[in-house]
This record gives sequence, structure tokens and C-alpha cells, in this order.
Amino acid sequence: MREPFANRVQLLRDSWLERRQVGRLAANHDVDSQFRLLLTLHEWAEDAVGAAVSVYRGGPLIVVSPRPHQGETAAFSVTVGDRHSVTFALTERRRMSGARWHVIVSVAAQGPGGAVTQAGPERRNGQWSRARLEDVLLSLLGAYERSVEGGEPGPDARPVDDRPLNGLA
Repeated sequence: MREPFANRVQLLRDSWLERRQVGRLAANHDVDSQFRLLLTLHEWAEDAVGAAVSVYRGGPLIVVSPRPHQGETAAFSVTVGDRHSVTFALTERRRMSGARWHVIVSVAAQGPGGAVTQAGPERRNGQWSRARLEDVLLSLLGAYERSVEGGEPGPDARPVDDRPLNGLA
């Protein structure tokens, strides 16, 4: 069944308003603009984690850390279970023209024997959007799923919900 046209128009309008708002923040590399961008990403992460928790009913513990505070270590993380995390952090890059601030992303996964594999920080200057943040979180959930595939769930797994998906038996 198709979604009503008015809903689709509203989604289009909202996404463009959001894109313009974030674009203004991302275009400015002063600490205040980039910190506001980090807060926006945190808000989106809270929404996305809420959606993931509702889908994974009884699955891994999925948590977003508290709202970041402005300062040297302005950052927040999203964790899946006790082995997978992504951190969004505000960082300064010094250039001859002065300091430029950016939001960077680092992903970490704990492997066998407790070794932590770190990826990032991402240095791509692409436009932040809700979809891009959600793609990062989907990658994190995918890493979690791969870690439990073909074997017993790790120590961070919860009991499996045996209800049929989408009402299918």
C-alpha cells in the first residue's frame, strides 16, 4: 500500500529543512557551530537508538551516551552490547589560517581475546544528514550481527524473541 501523498510531501519538506539547517552548521568550522552539529547528531542518534531498540526487542543492549558538554572532550558514543561502539567527537585541526573544528567518527569492536579493533576517525568531509548517521549506526548493528553469526551469541546477547517477524509464521 502506498503512503498518502501528503505524508510523502511532508517528509520531503522536513528533510530539506533539516538539510539546510545542518548545512549551515557544517559549513562553519568554528567551535560553536561544530558543537551545535555534534548536539544535532546526538539528537538523531537518540531517535535512531530508540527505533533500533524497538526492533531488537530483547536483543543486544543498545545505548547512546548522555548529551555531550562543550569542552576539550565533547563527544558521545553509541554502543551495541559490550563489544561494539561508535564515537562522534569534536576535534580541532590546526592550519596556518587558524583552528578549524570538525566532527569525527571512530568505530571500535572487541574481538576474540578482548583485542579492540579501531577504525577511523573518518576524515571525509561529506554532508551530515540523518540518513548518514543512521548508515553509521546500521554498520555498527551489522558488525554486531556478524559477530554472533554462525555461533553462540556472545556474553552481551539477550534471549531471542521468538515472535514471528511482521506477523508471518
